[in-house]
Amino acid sequence: MPVSTKPTVLVVEDVPVVRMLLANHLRRSGFHVVEAANGEEAIRIVEAGRSVQLVLSDVHMPGARIDGLDLARWLHKNRPGLKVILASRVIKALEAADAHFHEGPLLQKPFKPEELTRRLRSALGDQAADAATDNLAPTRRSG
Repeated sequence: MPVSTKPTVLVVEDVPVVRMLLANHLRRSGFHVVEAANGEEAIRIVEAGRSVQLVLSDVHMPGARIDGLDLARWLHKNRPGLKVILASRVIKALEAADAHFHEGPLLQKPFKPEELTRRLRSALGDQAADAATDNLAPTRRSG
């Protein structure tokens, strides 16, 4: 059985139905997905050694000790090179000083699924191209 080259995306979103929709879309688009409800849970996943190539996080997570921007800062310090895309419906822009903690401009919610996929593939480069190829490969049925 061939080894999968699909990149893993850690989806950090406090609203369960939104997290589920994002995760389902990303799986259909050829990514492995790990889900976290807040920044604290995301840090536990990363600290546990889970292989993740990109983090997609909501910025505004009421009630969480660690929001998306704090998570991006923690990842920048503790997992340099791990790519982060931040999204928000509430916040329209981040401070210029925070730009180096995440990839590209803030992703504004609601966004189209195609826009999300494009942003992830752009941030991941060759890894995303491998995922697209894996997703398009014909499946074999025994029988």
